[in-house]
Amino acid sequence: MPGKLYMQIVVGMAEPEQTISAFVGTWNVGNARPPADLSPWLPTDAFFEIVAVGTQECDYPPRAPFTECSKDWTHTLKSHFGERYKLVHAISRGQMRLVVLVREDAEKAISEVDSDSEATGVGNVMANKGGVCISLKFWDTGLCFVNCHLAAHVGQCETRNSNFRQIAMSMRVGLQSMDLLSQFHHVFWLGDLNYRLDFGNIEPQGLTPDRTFWATIVKQIHANRWKDLLKYDELRKEKGASRILAGFKEGEITFPPTFKMQRDYLDHYDQKRLPAWCDRVLWKTLQGCHSYLISYFSAPNILTSDHKPVGATYKLTSYALPSSTLISDDTDEDDKRWHIRFTSLRAKKLRASDINGFSDPFVSFVGPNLLQEFHSKVKHQTLNPVWNPFQELPTLVLSTFPLQRVDKEYLLVRVLDHDSDEEALGFGVIPLNQAVACFKKGALEVAHFKVNLSHYGVPAGTLEGGMKLTWEKNAIKNKNNFPSRGISIKDSLKKRIFVRRHSPK
Repeated sequence: MPGKLYMQIVVGMAEPEQTISAFVGTWNVGNARPPADLSPWLPTDAFFEIVAVGTQECDYPPRAPFTECSKDWTHTLKSHFGERYKLVHAISRGQMRLVVLVREDAEKAISEVDSDSEATGVGNVMANKGGVCISLKFWDTGLCFVNCHLAAHVGQCETRNSNFRQIAMSMRVGLQSMDLLSQFHHVFWLGDLNYRLDFGNIEPQGLTPDRTFWATIVKQIHANRWKDLLKYDELRKEKGASRILAGFKEGEITFPPTFKMQRDYLDHYDQKRLPAWCDRVLWKTLQGCHSYLISYFSAPNILTSDHKPVGATYKLTSYALPSSTLISDDTDEDDKRWHIRFTSLRAKKLRASDINGFSDPFVSFVGPNLLQEFHSKVKHQTLNPVWNPFQELPTLVLSTFPLQRVDKEYLLVRVLDHDSDEEALGFGVIPLNQAVACFKKGALEVAHFKVNLSHYGVPAGTLEGGMKLTWEKNAIKNKNNFPSRGISIKDSLKKRIFVRRHSPK
């Protein structure tokens, strides 16, 4: 049976739309054994359906009976959360670790678990810096967690930006033809991002701060004047300038800088470095889906590292939709299906890929809710293409039934350059809910959309137009369920693996 139907039989029908709670935490462990009590940071009740914990510099002497730090750390987390939580997956690379757990009553909701990693250290080989990620489905809702450790030290802001882009570009989970930032309902980016406070000409130069200047900053911190300091936060500056993390949000910071602490002290800072908010959690949710930040905090009572742990808690929209594989009232023997017909389509301010400052863009529509990959015609030498809907745009045929499911799904879009070996110019996601709403109003109604494109976390223009949802006989011949162009063999054969089958890497 399809995995979705099987899960519904086992645990009963889930609510079509529900709210779940998630805890997301990050901590640079400082290569020291963690304390026995992690409750100042990690929850002790079973309130959260999903828990994701990312660590950096997590390489300490393992405790018996373990011979590997990764197994010791995973066991530490499992012991803390207790029998109410089951391991979804754990991945490590170098000193970076990411562990995802699910509350036992939600275990059967988990499927399509995937993971990847990327090193950005010396020569892009050393794994002291880089990222690890885990993606999964909670019923029909895609979640992705990315834990990373970016380049350290003052003056390395652009290197950190480059690390971010490399991680976003190189890691592949879920649908291999799409970037990981554009295909999941909720994406969480966490870790020791290492962005510092940039005071420009105000701060004396040097890796080790001037003692007088350092004392002034620490005095501000102890006086709870954090808002004044946050004006100099590099991450806010770079995100505000659209150089990283396009579309991501962060909660209000109401806690002191988490780096660089003196170990074994509650709130003492080490004079070797200026304090900074290196440890962060950000998130991004697809248009039409919902997420709410409950809390964003640090845990000053954890004393073993030169970083304080950080946690964020969320309420997230989750969907459990009717299965597309079931015969429903929307299907009939004439092979009728849902179609998307564009009435207009244009892109603006695309990236230039050619040496002359232009591109040769075309649009590729991909995803498991389409019978195959569909392409527009190529538009030559332009960054602002306009496609003729009658001659240059395909009619998209959906594989999705019934209409209630179509209402919650998305079109995954890639804008590619024809002359650069189909280099990606940008990725986007078009919600179908407005098309469904217009269909219900009448055949003449057109759903208008405008979506932001991004290129591995950096803004890459917009895509806008109009579309109609129609119910009609299949416009393309049956492909006998062979993998379609643009969807890799890995995607077409990937199993829905239940959490009990996963073990730490």
